[in-house]
Formats: sequence, structure tokens, C-alpha cells
Amino acid sequence: MFAGRTLIAVKLLKSFGDWKAGDMVLIEDWKAKELWETGIVEIIDEAEKVIGELDRVIAEEKENEPITPIPEGLYERAEFYIYYLENYIKENFEGNVDVLNVKMTRLANLKKKYYYLKKLRFNKILNAIMFRPNSLEVLSRLSPEERRVYLQISKIRNEWLGEK
Repeated sequence: MFAGRTLIAVKLLKSFGDWKAGDMVLIEDWKAKELWETGIVEIIDEAEKVIGELDRVIAEEKENEPITPIPEGLYERAEFYIYYLENYIKENFEGNVDVLNVKMTRLANLKKKYYYLKKLRFNKILNAIMFRPNSLEVLSRLSPEERRVYLQISKIRNEWLGEK
């Protein structure tokens, strides 16, 4: 699920390696997941920050006709905080109602904006494939996940139309 392509802020609850309890560090998403699930760290909830990034990228995409580059690791950060919020809510369903309401609202907002951005960019990718398949310029503006989609569908398009 997580591939270590983005860094997550955590606070150590227990000493671990060179880190001491109370230290705040940035670690790869997969490590944050493992350490959080084992109770070694507490995730510093930066979902609001990611929601703000998504808002900025969505606004930029709407203003520009061609697909624009997005911040590196944005999809991964959004996916991580979706995972975190879903699991936090499941594990703390009997906890503080106000905290849970905030987390559920944040989760709903994050999911809505994340999927909206993906749909917006997917439509732009499809449009780019129609007119500019296998373009290095278009590829340079895409995230790694989007590049895979762009290249695979470009190949199918070219085969279908008999273009190589």
C-alpha cells in the first residue's frame, strides 16, 4: 500500500533506535504506518495541510487548460491520511465525541477533494492522450501513478488507431 515515497510527521511514544520518546521526526509512510500500528509513534495529523494542498492544486487545474505538475508525493500523503483517519476513527469509536466529529469531517473532506482531483486530472490525461500520446512534455507534468495510466492508455490508443 505505502511505498516510502512521502514523509510523515510522527511523535515517538517510546524510544526506538536513535530516537527517544517525545522526539518528533519525519519518516517514510510505510514506516509511520508500521510504527503507529505497533504503538511506538503517534501520527501528527496533517490532514488539514494536505486538504489545503489539494485545494490549491484543484484551483490551479481548473484555471489551466493543459495538465499542470502537482507537488511530489501529494497523492501518497492524501492516501496516508485517509488511511490514518479511517483507522483512528475505527479504533477510537468510543472516544471523545468532539474529536471524532472533527476527524470524521476531516476524513470526508479529504476523500472528496482527493477523488475530485483524481477525476479532474484523469479527464485531462485522457484529453492529452487523444491529441498528444507519449509526449515527454505531458509525462513531465504527471505523478508516477499518472504516468503509468498515461503510457498504458497511449499504447492502447496507438494500437487501436494503427499508429506506432
